Amino acid sequence: MTVIATVLDVTVSDERWLVIVATLGPLITALAAIGALIVGIQTVRQRTVADSQAQWWARVQWAAGLAFEADESKRSVGFDALALLASSPLAGPEDAAFLAGLSFDVLRDVQERGVVDDVVFVPVDDEAFVRPSDARPVLDVTRSEVSAAKLRVVADRGRGRATPAWIARLAATSSSGA
Repeated sequence: MTVIATVLDVTVSDERWLVIVATLGPLITALAAIGALIVGIQTVRQRTVADSQAQWWARVQWAAGLAFEADESKRSVGFDALALLASSPLAGPEDAAFLAGLSFDVLRDVQERGVVDDVVFVPVDDEAFVRPSDARPVLDVTRSEVSAAKLRVVADRGRGRATPAWIARLAATSSSGA
């Protein structure tokens, strides 16, 4: 027993740095473990965001494909889906600009069919439409054109831009089929 005590006394008294290292070792190990945990959490968060953005983009591709179909109901669903995707927190300003661009051709076609500033927009499939008493000009619009206008309103909001008044009025047009 005295031999062990003598060895310990010699080790402790001759090697003070060894005692300090032995005391600080668990603390350093704990700090390294906390650092590794923080890095791991950040990696998981980053991967989750990247996966969410990839899924968002896949949905945009699907909806954009529908928005350019020949079938009117598919086009309407495509533009409605794009408007929902544009309102997602995953959509940044550049994404909103891209999504707004998808509506440009459709809205330009509406604009080319007549003066849009002082007109009543009427859905083509609205059988119950009654001409207003102020006798303003009427412009027939499809559900997909109304949906494209809704996409433009949402995308402009995401970019912090003002939407032209006629597009906002077109987006507010309701359809009996919708």
